[in-house]
This record gives sequence, structure tokens and C-alpha cells, in this order.
Amino acid sequence: MKKDNLISVEQFCVHYNIPNTFIDSLVEYDLITVLPEEDTNYLNLDTISSIEKMMRMHFDLNVNFEGLDVVNNLLQQIEELQQEMQVLKNKLRFYETF
Repeated sequence: MKKDNLISVEQFCVHYNIPNTFIDSLVEYDLITVLPEEDTNYLNLDTISSIEKMMRMHFDLNVNFEGLDVVNNLLQQIEELQQEMQVLKNKLRFYETF
């Protein structure tokens, strides 16, 4: 497995000074995925920003994991709707030129 785009869960938790159980709970609620290899679990660097958002919501705003799941789902829906709206705007611009 190519480890260029990965960070170990342990390194991540030490860097951010959070318990490993936080990452375990995010995995349990299917909010993130970890990539197991040998005796170590790894996080994809692309997921770091979303994990940071969930950390702030959980630790700073006291949002529980069920709440994180709801917020994460709503944010995904908003992103999908924004993408769909951009596609529709592009189509509209195309037809307005005629």
C-alpha cells in the first residue's frame, strides 16, 4: 500500500492531542474510514479537514456522535445540492445563448 497519502491514527491523535477512542467512535458511526495495515491503522490525508471539523464540533461545541452524524449527512446533502445547482446554472446559460 502506498503510504504517501496516509497518516497513522496514533500520529494523528498525538499531534492533535486527542484520545484514540475519538477516532474509533468516528469509525463506529461510519463518519470516517481507516485503512488497517499490519498492526497500524491509517487515515487518508484527504479526510483530515473533515475530521478537524468534527473535532471542533465535538470538543468545542459538545456535539455528540449522533449529532456529528446528522451534521455530516446534512453537509453532504448541501454539497450535492450545490453541485447540482451549478450544473443546472451551466445548462441554463447554454440555452440562454440561443
